[in-house]
Amino acid sequence: MSAEVSGVTGKPFARLLRGAMVVMAVLVVARLVLELAGLPHGIARYVSSTVGVLFVAIYVAAVGPLRGGLRKFSQLLLPAVILAAWTEAWIILATIIAAVLRLSRSHFAEKEDFGNWSHLGRHVLGHAIEIGVLFVMVLLLMTVVHILWRWPATVAPGAMLGVFVIMRYWTEAMGLEPLRTAAWSSTILVFLSAFYLGGVGARMGLTQARQLLVPSLVLGWAWRLWVYLAMLFAAAVPFFKTHFFDPSRGDVPLRLLKALGLSVVEGFIVGLLVWGIAVWIAHATHAGGIISPGDTSSEDA
Repeated sequence: MSAEVSGVTGKPFARLLRGAMVVMAVLVVARLVLELAGLPHGIARYVSSTVGVLFVAIYVAAVGPLRGGLRKFSQLLLPAVILAAWTEAWIILATIIAAVLRLSRSHFAEKEDFGNWSHLGRHVLGHAIEIGVLFVMVLLLMTVVHILWRWPATVAPGAMLGVFVIMRYWTEAMGLEPLRTAAWSSTILVFLSAFYLGGVGARMGLTQARQLLVPSLVLGWAWRLWVYLAMLFAAAVPFFKTHFFDPSRGDVPLRLLKALGLSVVEGFIVGLLVWGIAVWIAHATHAGGIISPGDTSSEDA
């Protein structure tokens, strides 16, 4: 058995993946039960397996290396396939049940599916095709977090930045008021991450200011990468209205290209600000202190 496969099938990581699969199954079943219980669609839709699998993907990629798996990029492929296929399989099962039992309260089956096996077959086939799309999305998110593992101190805040961007996009797409969606501000979180980096970084060996520079820049660019991915999705799915990107204004490719360049610059500037905060926090909390970017010595507290 290859190292890639053995790492993914090892007991600690296998338990992590099974837990992720249980979460996805529970989300689909809970959505179906809540709809049948009469919960309004506007509320039940927040129990979303599509959004849930994105969160699960980020979590698995963040925790996976600690469980003996996901140390190489090639090891991401199997978990991404499993999560995508497993999620869609439960959605297909719920669709078939809703269609066969004519559960009109459920959104899984369309009314045209009731007693129409041909239409139901096309509906199920559509979900089967979505496995490929979901696989790409899951793999992309897992890859971003996997890259962050080159700088372990950035994994936790970097992953949370991704969660906040997804939450902001999702709540806006669901039509919540701007006052509520603004609570999921990744801009505020990226600066809070600087406090985390300064406090935890020193405990992970980042005891000098220059050692905090690259992780700080990585956090700045990671934040802008998450936001840019939200922009790409907003451009690809125009029926969701969010503040990230408005495709109705036209010139979509050119605007996305400009946004990419601007994101690189913004990420660099924010990274420097994160660095300043992280150095300050590290100096204030670490017993040895951080004297200057080029000073390798430390003083007793």
